[in-house]
Amino acid sequence: LKGLARGYSAKASEANKNYGFKPNQVIHGFKLEASQYIPIYDMMGYKLIHTKTNAKYVHIQSSNKDNAFAILFRTPPGDNTGICHILEHLSLCGSRKYPVRDPFFNMLKRSLNTYMNAWTGSDFTMYPFSSTNKKDFENLLSVYLDATFFPLLKYEDFLQEGHRLEFEGGNKLQYNGVVYNEMKGAMSDQQEYF
Repeated sequence: LKGLARGYSAKASEANKNYGFKPNQVIHGFKLEASQYIPIYDMMGYKLIHTKTNAKYVHIQSSNKDNAFAILFRTPPGDNTGICHILEHLSLCGSRKYPVRDPFFNMLKRSLNTYMNAWTGSDFTMYPFSSTNKKDFENLLSVYLDATFFPLLKYEDFLQEGHRLEFEGGNKLQYNGVVYNEMKGAMSDQQEYF
């Protein structure tokens, strides 16, 4: 490993030269707090913070042709109703710039992405994607940022995505909803418990 680390060190200095960032430098409103070369992965990591909002930004520079992006939000739940998961789905049901129904699924069909998803953890919600195509990356970035910061949050979409009671086969009430059924499937999978 020492030989590999030495072999990578030349690339580390090249990575530093490519950006030329200096500590405390402000770049597009983000102040560089720290940078570090990670030799085992041959990548340079940058930790930045937005000067006005204190939003944290981690940038990783590597030779990998795949460009990845993820936006994460802290979403600690107040109860066990699944509202954070429902809001994750609702945010992908149209936004100010993309007011169409399900722009996320439309992008899945038209994009050259190498990865697209969204998920809710126990106390966070994450929207990651990646693409090797620059124009596709920029399109996905536009859709994801608009969806997460300017979602339409329509009542009709909540009825579709959330959990609800509806009549099935006459007068029998049954729980339904996209998130409800998704979680029912996940909780009935034995692999989820191991």
